[in-house]
Amino acid sequence: MSGIEIIGLISATIGIIDGASKLYSVIANTNHIPEAFREAGNHLPLVRDTLQTITQRFEEHNFDHTAYMAIKPTLKSCADRAERLRDILQEVVAQPDASRTQRYRMAVRRLGSESKVEELAKGMLMDVQLLAVHQSIGGVGRDKVDEQVKVIHALSEVPPSVPDGPAFTHSGTGDQINNSGSGTMNLNKGTGKQYIAHSMTFGSS
Repeated sequence: MSGIEIIGLISATIGIIDGASKLYSVIANTNHIPEAFREAGNHLPLVRDTLQTITQRFEEHNFDHTAYMAIKPTLKSCADRAERLRDILQEVVAQPDASRTQRYRMAVRRLGSESKVEELAKGMLMDVQLLAVHQSIGGVGRDKVDEQVKVIHALSEVPPSVPDGPAFTHSGTGDQINNSGSGTMNLNKGTGKQYIAHSMTFGSS
């Protein structure tokens, strides 16, 4: 991978982040959006700024092939997280205001807890932090690294945007019946009697 390809990958990632930031601006005034959701969006500019600084270093210096290959996996990880974040936000924005929070929770439960927006944002910050201190490109400034550490810690402390553990969603008509424990659940939705016994013996006397 050449310097031009690396710069192209960074530029594409910045473009995805810009798109995600625009989607965040649409969602910003949605009612009942979790704090972690808002916090994740607030820190996207730091990811973008760090990537832009790294781009400038590549434009100003002629790094060898080893340097490019050393940072490629981290760049790809950051790009993947940015794309997943944008895709989730697009899914949320497509819904009416009143349904956005519920749609987001459904998306996270479908895709897994690692798809929470705060986890994706934190992962991106950790990626750019690794890039910022990477010896092969000489670092991008202690001030940015310190800010990244602070923000990563803040995102780790904020309550999760979607609670961990089992959850059930029911948006149709009729009853929703769930048993998430290990016990027996017996149901009778009709009008007749229900007989329940742990053991029964039938025989002639």
